[in-house]
Amino acid sequence: MKDFIKKYWKFILIELLLIGVVIAADLLTKEFIYGKVERDGKIDIIKGVLSFTAVRNTGASFGMFGEHTSILTIVSAVSAFGLLVFLIFSAKNRNILLRSSLVLIIGGAIGNLVDRIALKYVRDFVYVEIIDFAVFNLADSALTVGTILLIIYVLFFYGKEQSQKPQKESQ
Repeated sequence: MKDFIKKYWKFILIELLLIGVVIAADLLTKEFIYGKVERDGKIDIIKGVLSFTAVRNTGASFGMFGEHTSILTIVSAVSAFGLLVFLIFSAKNRNILLRSSLVLIIGGAIGNLVDRIALKYVRDFVYVEIIDFAVFNLADSALTVGTILLIIYVLFFYGKEQSQKPQKESQ
């Protein structure tokens, strides 16, 4: 294990730093934007199209499983930890799409996990009024984009990388 981490420590460190950036950006936007909206009320960014509004989400995406914050906290923590372990131990797989998707998913999961642990709810504030879409936050966006990238990776690249590598001939 030591040799593995030594060999890939630069990649792992960069990815951990990027996860930290996602978490910090999420928590900072929640602190400043959500906090201002919670104090002062709705802020129109583009009237009738996009606004900031404070919503306390005790559930998962789109408010599903509302009032089950403790179960969601455990599931989020286990999932984020499992993906983080996978990210570290799969460092030899340098597929940028896979690595980027995992960084975004882990960062988003931890960003919302911090809220669930500290506040018992997730602070959502971005509201796309024009389509009456669910109110969300930066962590939700990171999770969504990361999941889309992961689906693209699985559909178009997973397994194909191995089959394209030249195989060593046995002597």
